[in-house]
Amino acid sequence: MGMKTTEPRLLSVEVVADLPVLWATFQKMDLLGILDRHFPAPLHWKGPLSPAEVLAIWLLFITTQGDHCLNHLQTWVQRHQRTLSAILGKPVIPTDAHDDRLADCLDRLAADDLFSAAERDLNQQTIRVYQLPTDLVRIDTTTANSYADVLSEQGLLQFGHSKDDPDRPQLKIAVAILDPLGIPLATAVVPGNSADDPLYIPAIHSVQQSLGVGGRTYVGDCKMAALATRAMVASGGDFYLCPLAQTQVNRAQRSELLRPVWDGTQVLQQMWRPGPEGKPDELVAEGFSIDVALTAIVDENSVRWTERRWLVRSVAHAQTQESTLERRLAVAESSLRELPKRKQGKKALSGEELVQAADAIVTHEGMEGLLSCTVRVVRTTVSKRAYGSRPAREETEVSFEMDVDRNLTGIKEKQREMGWQVYGTNGLGMVLPQVVRAYRGQYRIEHDWSRLKGRSLGLTPLYLQDETRIQGLVHLLSLGLRVLSLVEWVVREGLRKEGSKLEGVYAGQPGRKTTRPSAELLLEAMSTISVSMVEMNGQTHALLSPLTQVQQRLLQLWGMPVDLYEKLTRAFSKPPSSISER
Repeated sequence: MGMKTTEPRLLSVEVVADLPVLWATFQKMDLLGILDRHFPAPLHWKGPLSPAEVLAIWLLFITTQGDHCLNHLQTWVQRHQRTLSAILGKPVIPTDAHDDRLADCLDRLAADDLFSAAERDLNQQTIRVYQLPTDLVRIDTTTANSYADVLSEQGLLQFGHSKDDPDRPQLKIAVAILDPLGIPLATAVVPGNSADDPLYIPAIHSVQQSLGVGGRTYVGDCKMAALATRAMVASGGDFYLCPLAQTQVNRAQRSELLRPVWDGTQVLQQMWRPGPEGKPDELVAEGFSIDVALTAIVDENSVRWTERRWLVRSVAHAQTQESTLERRLAVAESSLRELPKRKQGKKALSGEELVQAADAIVTHEGMEGLLSCTVRVVRTTVSKRAYGSRPAREETEVSFEMDVDRNLTGIKEKQREMGWQVYGTNGLGMVLPQVVRAYRGQYRIEHDWSRLKGRSLGLTPLYLQDETRIQGLVHLLSLGLRVLSLVEWVVREGLRKEGSKLEGVYAGQPGRKTTRPSAELLLEAMSTISVSMVEMNGQTHALLSPLTQVQQRLLQLWGMPVDLYEKLTRAFSKPPSSISER
């Protein structure tokens, strides 16, 4: 008679999802080692987890949940206690993530000098391990609104120009990112009413401390075009590329530079792209360049260099501006023609009043010199029948009509200026297509801002009240941005080298293929992986859910061991520490 076996009993199921992948990325970056060096445990610190390990667990939560709230982490740790213990190789309990402890971590992470040093080490480690290109860096700024009050005139939270919510105070973030990955190389948090122009030189200096000086191109918007910024870059043997603002080349100067184009004496270089199948190639941009000798003082030394100014006409931008002009012309014409019409409840305007109202509309719509209007008097004879003691008669009624004419010559002159932009660079070896592509790639930093402030990392809405902790949180989220950028780039680069596409990562569209999957899409593809704890014959077993073909393919593209999850599952058999206070 054989031994009696009991039915397997399911004890628990724990979702593992993408946590091992993120942790493996942390290890490749040496994130914990670098954080431990720059933010060692203070004297009062208790428990087996270091501050770096606590921060790393918090980063796992943020990158998987898009939530930075301190008081949400402890519950999440409880739900993933076995997974986190297996990943770290030591017991992890929920009180390791108590919000007071997290607040202490943010206070220390806020130190600018310590965090900048950690960033430099992370930059050098990441570039060496992942063999990243370092020839192009993008710089930009953004703002983040807070629900906290403005604490002081010198504090971070201030009222300033905001695209989001001008009624709430904000802080400003300046970031230098490595193209094309989008990983932040240098992060600065400054008061929300700070001007953008002075933030570029410190950002460039920070990058130079990590990557060295010379031969690198820095791309920014027109606020990077301050002469002091351009001179500093040129003095170090690096290159800049940015559009020049009105303060550098005003509209009259630009028109004078473009006159040879309109006269037909200036030859234009052109940039084309292949058209849709069976259709001709499409013109993207055209332009020409002039060289200007510049001189400026940098660190009390005179610096001389040659700046090449590219005057470039973007076809798409010109078409957009022309459409906008046509729409505004139509609106102005309609408004002008409506002026003389009598409307119920409105006083009829006199001829002089109509002229004044018409001038106001033309000025408001910016149509000076493009539209002309004339008030025309219309006299109409009306026959009146006899009524009572009044005899039959004819009366003359006076009304007005508005004649509106377009100045076709003025409109044509306006249209020929559309789409033109002046770019400045000291990279004399750059040709037109390189200039256009380099600047148009600036959208990549906008993608970083969307990731930082949006669902992925969830900086906003920002409810923290303490400004030091707010700064520490921005630093922490910039680490999360670095991780997501790497997770995304490694897969995209692997697909590019293979010349292949990835399929099976879009929910409900198993056959859809892509060469540029986002980090969020890739990590979501791992969300179904779980480990079940089963008791059978008095013994506890950890059972890993089978990995799909897509999940196995992603591990291959990330360069991670195929048995990454099996190794983790073997560590599950060790019971986690009891939930108790340390």
